Amino acid sequence: MASEGCAVVYMPILKGREGELKAIDHLPEALAAKIMPIFEVPPTSGDPIKDAHSFAEKARDVMPRGMGAAVDARYLDDPDGAWRGPLQTIADDFADWCVPIRPVLHLNDSERRLAEARQAAEMHDGQVVIRLGGHIADPDEDEAEVSLAKLCQRAGTTIEKSALVLDFFDIRSEREIGRVEALARKCLVWARRYPWESITVASGAMPDSLSDLPYNIATPIPRRDLALWRRLQEPDIVFGDYGIAHPKMNVKGWPPPPNLRYTDEDVWWIYRWARDGNGHRGMYDLCASLVAADHWPAEGAAYSWGDAEIAQRAAMVGGPGNAAGWRAWGTAHHLTHVVKMLEDSHDDFGG
Repeated sequence: MASEGCAVVYMPILKGREGELKAIDHLPEALAAKIMPIFEVPPTSGDPIKDAHSFAEKARDVMPRGMGAAVDARYLDDPDGAWRGPLQTIADDFADWCVPIRPVLHLNDSERRLAEARQAAEMHDGQVVIRLGGHIADPDEDEAEVSLAKLCQRAGTTIEKSALVLDFFDIRSEREIGRVEALARKCLVWARRYPWESITVASGAMPDSLSDLPYNIATPIPRRDLALWRRLQEPDIVFGDYGIAHPKMNVKGWPPPPNLRYTDEDVWWIYRWARDGNGHRGMYDLCASLVAADHWPAEGAAYSWGDAEIAQRAAMVGGPGNAAGWRAWGTAHHLTHVVKMLEDSHDDFGG
């Protein structure tokens, strides 16, 4: 069984980009201590070592005190001829700055990646995240059973020092929830045979593209990732999601029109405002519409840093922002909303 009494209640899988990192930077310490993000390092330059350094430099300055974090470098290639790879580069940088991280392991990691993960764990607190499933396939408990002991041995870790993440990636329909629930329950039966530090069930449900949604109106998108967790909801299962992003790692795209992805109880409200030749100034009207909506929290601007930024734009204060800023505002609200929801759920279990 997973260890009890773990302070972490939420393990979001976040892209290691400006918007998500800015949201993390503005988390209150008390809330940050209950979150352990898994940062997926994005490939942006074609040079994996450069991308690793870039991520580390940005992330080091935003990590709240008391927050643990894991780093997944699976999207960065191993550089030819280099004596160290991207994961080792990130671990070295964070160790120099005395910021602890955990490497993320996968069953299909190469010998080189596992050796780097071993070094990374030894440089920090010795703990790791083992992530099963993801963008290629769902978690497979039979495959994990065969490979787990060898994975831990090669990475120089133990199950007791490992947080398990069962990653079901993208839930695209209501029908898909039932399929994933059955698979998740099988995986949980297997996982509970071992003394994991924690067990997380993670998935995403945000559409890959929002371009077909209407302008100048709020559109609800079901949070099927949350629906899955509620079906599985048990006191020893940590909740994981992909924040307000689609699980896929997108490298580049066109600058979007003013938009916000705003988390509510069972849905995300997607706000898209037309540019109409005014650049990003539509964000002011967008924010005014949001703060007048029923799903605007009773605490208003005090709910989170992101809500404070939205309230300012609704009052025509400050610039309209850009895509990274809008992602930061929405992510800050989302992280706060999820932790509050999980705390209420924990109280329901008598915790």
